Amino acid sequence: MDYYVLSRYAYWKYYFLILYYRLAEYPPAIRVWVIFGAISLVLIVAIVIGNLARSVRTVADARGVEHNYKQYWDKMKEIALEPRTLEPLEISAALELPKNFKMHEYTHRRYVPMLIDMYRQFGEQMNKINWQRMLQVLKMPIYFEEQVRSRNTRKRIVAFKNVADMDANLKEAVASRYLFAKDRKLQNNARLHAARFGTSYPFKVLLEDPNLVFTDEMVVKFHNVLVYRQQNGMSMPNFIHWCNRTPINEELRIFAINEIRLFHRREDCAEMLSMLINSRDERFSCALIKALGAMEYVPAEKEFCRRYLSASYTERQELAEALGAINSGNPKVLQFLEDDFMQTTDYVTRMMLLRVIHNYGTIGQEAYQRLKEDAPKEFAIYFEHIECDLIDSRRYA
Repeated sequence: MDYYVLSRYAYWKYYFLILYYRLAEYPPAIRVWVIFGAISLVLIVAIVIGNLARSVRTVADARGVEHNYKQYWDKMKEIALEPRTLEPLEISAALELPKNFKMHEYTHRRYVPMLIDMYRQFGEQMNKINWQRMLQVLKMPIYFEEQVRSRNTRKRIVAFKNVADMDANLKEAVASRYLFAKDRKLQNNARLHAARFGTSYPFKVLLEDPNLVFTDEMVVKFHNVLVYRQQNGMSMPNFIHWCNRTPINEELRIFAINEIRLFHRREDCAEMLSMLINSRDERFSCALIKALGAMEYVPAEKEFCRRYLSASYTERQELAEALGAINSGNPKVLQFLEDDFMQTTDYVTRMMLLRVIHNYGTIGQEAYQRLKEDAPKEFAIYFEHIECDLIDSRRYA
């Protein structure tokens, strides 16, 4: 007897046709609602199963992280703080890892929180060579490379952040492909990585991007990257060169001037003063004024006084603060500040001028007392403000 063997899809087709012809007997409205209900049910089941799977994974990861803390924290801490440079085989033996040690993605993932926590606590005390070799033994760089190469954008972003948080070693070429990625977060994290660990033109992308925008968050992160490079003896950029790039990017120029101020590069003061003389942009001018004042560049006083009378109120306040920060004890500068205190119509500027005069050394204290005696009665509130212990918190510094 011959038998006809049905294909594996025939059964599904059979049940589908039964449902199809049963639905065909009902009015169109009922058909639509049945189909909508079926799709909704399938989606609800998928969401519930997905949430359950994520919950199970989260619990498993939490237990794995807790287990790693108990089993490896003390061993890894001892390796990282060991003054003597250890060989990879010694590190592997100290961690009691199997001979043919292999790690899957979930295993790596459970090591990440502990390694980040350890670097945050003991990063400055660590033996950097031992730390990097321990990460190599745990195959963390390979794991991060796989995460960066994955198709999931979120995984890429998290990988870049984790590399920075634990000072891991990731090949420069792996990150370079994302320097101009469409996703802004991925692009910024790739650029931060290149700036932090790069050896060949790490800041080149900032100079070549015409659409560069520095948010407040990115300013802080790039500054931290520069601090890291300085602390680890890596090459630092020529910030003053950034200000002369064409086409001019004001965001980058302001960032560069602020970094000159924060790193206290007095050798750039003369060129910054020349830029201030020719500057017409208020934000850039204010950054220059603040930097020159913070570095107490006395030759800038003459330009500050010349620029003061034609400046906006915002720029005037920066100029007054800068003159007070230089605090050269020049009687002409003090007289200039006194005159404007009496003449200005802006109460914020007047308050700032009086504080600068009050803090301008011995001659400033004398001028302050003289102004207090000679100023009109309506100015008394300014002097009360300066002398109030509750308002002037710098008295407790």
